[in-house]
This record gives sequence, structure tokens and C-alpha cells, in this order.
Amino acid sequence: MAQKGLFTGRSLDGEIRMHFVRRGERSVADDLYRHGNSRISAAIPNDDDFPYYFLIATGGGYVEGECYRQEVVLDDDTHAILTTQAPNYIYKCDQCFTTHQDCVLKVGENALCEYYFDETIPYKDALFHQNNEIVLEKHAKLILSEGLTAGYDEQGGLFTYHQMALKTRIYRQKRLLMNDFMLVDPRYDPMSEIGFFEGYTNFNSVTIIDEDINQKQVEYFRNILEDAQTSSRFGLSMIESEGMVLRVLGMSIDENRKVMETLIKAYRQAIGLAPLALRKGPHSLHI
Repeated sequence: MAQKGLFTGRSLDGEIRMHFVRRGERSVADDLYRHGNSRISAAIPNDDDFPYYFLIATGGGYVEGECYRQEVVLDDDTHAILTTQAPNYIYKCDQCFTTHQDCVLKVGENALCEYYFDETIPYKDALFHQNNEIVLEKHAKLILSEGLTAGYDEQGGLFTYHQMALKTRIYRQKRLLMNDFMLVDPRYDPMSEIGFFEGYTNFNSVTIIDEDINQKQVEYFRNILEDAQTSSRFGLSMIESEGMVLRVLGMSIDENRKVMETLIKAYRQAIGLAPLALRKGPHSLHI
């Protein structure tokens, strides 16, 4: 049965539900459900044989006022890799109806979820709100990436969208670990100033949650990032406990991804994972 938006209560234009379970020594997809304008790819082969899927918007982007929802559940001791197939295009909202996407992610004990959102690219006059609600059980791990660009305008203008709200809340069981809310409205905000995009056009972040991460390890990964050959500016910080966040500002997706790849690859290697190519074309992450 189709559900409604988590925060809007509106009918959904696209919905994905995924449930991963442990069978023997393998993680497998036990239930995959899609509805409306949302699709799930076939399982993508990889050397470690983890469940790996693209999440797809059939229209190539979201239309004004549409509402989407994703719900992903990983049982205990599972590992799944998810990514969007392409950047998330938010088309113009001439009538000022906001487009919404909710993502609910539940990660069981000792499980690992890798979720690589591509960048959000808003068209001129777009309005978009995204809410990520993530709950981790004991010893669960998370790698999450996302981003926002200066948008697309056929006249070549930058930051001509209306409002973007990207909210992520991460809990360890019932304890709030991180509350990240990026709200920008170029109609009122000085997007080129300090505290906003500071003269750059592309923003990306990588959040890694792991109970074993401490300040010493954050310093270790900072030293690795110093070798990243990029024109982008970046910073890596430890959150209050159990994780770290990388923020990147640059002039292109490719430059930012050099930094993101360096951190994700180093972390995956540190927890014993083999290198992985996401196989999505020239902008794909190689981690």
C-alpha cells in the first residue's frame, strides 16, 4: 500500500522501500518495492558481492510540488551500498509549490550502510525540501554523501533558485548524534559571502558514523587529505562523538570528488573493504 510523505502528509509521486537481511554469510535484498516515478536498478555486481543498487527518478528530476519518499532498512549484520543514478534535478516551481523528498534509513546492529547521494541541482525558481531521518543501532556504521550546486539556469545565471532545505538527523538508537540543517534562499542570502558558498559553485559533504572514530583517527584522515590534488577548499571535523564530517567547497563536481574519494577510500580501506567503482559514468566515485 502506498504511503504518504513523512512530513507533508501528502500523497507520494514516487516511493522506494528496501529491506536487507542476512542469509548465511551474505547480505541480500529481501524486499524491494517501488511506486510511481521511482525505480530501483537491478543489483550491480561488485567484487565483495554486497547488495548494491541505483535509486532512479524516471523523469530525470522532480517537478514542482511533487513528493517522494525512500525507506531503507538494514537488519543486523548486513551491508548494503546505495546511490542515486544521477544528480537530483529539481525543476522550476513557477507556482511556488515546494518539492519534497523524505528518506528514512534504519541500520541494524553491526550493519553498514553506504549511501552516496549525488548532488542536488536546482533549476531557476526551484523550491526543495529534503529530510533524512537515520537511526543506527549498536555498532552500526554509516557513510553518507550529498551535495548542492549553484543550480541550472538556461541564461547561465548562478543561484537563481528560490529555496533549498537539506536536513539530516542521525540517531544512535534514541540518542541524537547529529542534526545538520542546510537552508539557503538566494532571494535573501548573500550566496557568495562567508558562511555561504564563498565564491564557489559546488558544495559537498561526507558524513561517516562509526563508534570507533576518535580525535586521533580524525587527525590521521586529515593527514591523508593533505595529499588530495584539488583546487577545492575543505575541512574535516569530528562531530560530538562517534563520527566525522567532511565539508568541501569547489568550482566543479570533479574537483570536489577528488577530496571525497580520498576520504571515503581511506576509511573503507581502514575497515577492511576492497576498492569500489560506482560505475555511473565520468563523475562516478572510485572509492
